[in-house]
Amino acid sequence: MRFIRLIVWKEFTQIRSDPLIIRLIVLPVLIQMFFLGYAITTEVKNTTITVVDRSNSPESVSLVQTVLHNRLFRFVGYASSESDARERIDRGDARLAIIIPADFAKGLSALSGADVSLIIDGQDANSSNISSGYITSIVTGWSLSFLKEKLAARGLRVRNVLPVEVHPVILYNPMLKSTWYMVPALAVVLVTMITALLTGFSIVKEKESGTLEQLMVTPISPVHVVLGKIVPYIVIGLFELSAVLVAATLWFGVPFHGNFLVLLLFGLIYMSSSLGIGILVSTVARNAQQVLFMLWFLLIFFLFLSGFFLALENMPVWVQNLTLINPLRYFMFILREMFLKGSGFAELWKQGLAMLLIGGIVFGASLLTFQRKVG
Repeated sequence: MRFIRLIVWKEFTQIRSDPLIIRLIVLPVLIQMFFLGYAITTEVKNTTITVVDRSNSPESVSLVQTVLHNRLFRFVGYASSESDARERIDRGDARLAIIIPADFAKGLSALSGADVSLIIDGQDANSSNISSGYITSIVTGWSLSFLKEKLAARGLRVRNVLPVEVHPVILYNPMLKSTWYMVPALAVVLVTMITALLTGFSIVKEKESGTLEQLMVTPISPVHVVLGKIVPYIVIGLFELSAVLVAATLWFGVPFHGNFLVLLLFGLIYMSSSLGIGILVSTVARNAQQVLFMLWFLLIFFLFLSGFFLALENMPVWVQNLTLINPLRYFMFILREMFLKGSGFAELWKQGLAMLLIGGIVFGASLLTFQRKVG
């Protein structure tokens, strides 16, 4: 323990004396948390839209105004014809076009129904599907309001025509804010980057300066060196995690319903993987540039297979099986569950056990590799 305390003290001294490391610990996390918290969202807003209104009736104007007064869309002007609307989409001036036929009002008056066409720029499939769903929902709501007025004039209610009504109850995120779902996951990414990068840079810096060889000729074993070096970054990682949680709750308004100490416990388990990856990469790399390149490659791979951007359920089965070895997957799930659902250790112990197994394997492999490289 004495040797480990000496290495820990030495590492903290180096961190305090290196202003670059201090800036890496504080500034990137704050900047990324602020900008990415707003930028990374699954919501589709300000979608440009044009309209071809061949009816020019009070009903068509009412429908158009209902759509255009929605904050999700940005109106770029009326198109004179369907071909004009297609040209606007081709030029990128609009993403959507609504085509209202000339007999729109007539079909509504006769209650025989009226058709509305929607032309969509399908290059971005996800945004196009969401925008199309928004338009469909708005038009359906307007149609239901119109139907209520017509039926009320005849002394009828909508329930007489549509006997089943759906009343959804949204749990955990009633306003469907994407920041409530994305910001906790962003905390995992930032903590991973900081702990893995700083640990990797720390060991490579010792190799480049030649002090690692000097340590190895002392009675200090490679295990003491590794354990002594990771303790400061465990403290930094827990501090970063706490800071991100505070920013998520106070700045972005994401509710936290879980237990803070349980979250720190899971964070400590998770960091056995992120720190182990940093050590493993640093033993293979010869300089800081190689550490950065290899960690960037690994983190991108882990990030896209963690459920951060895409739901794991939408991936092929063989890819879902591959994500079982990804520690980011489990910690991201834990953070989201604790933030929004208030889940505790009793509900999340399986994910914690999976992280512990992965972390033990990664950390053990990093220790063995380090001992062979410096032995």
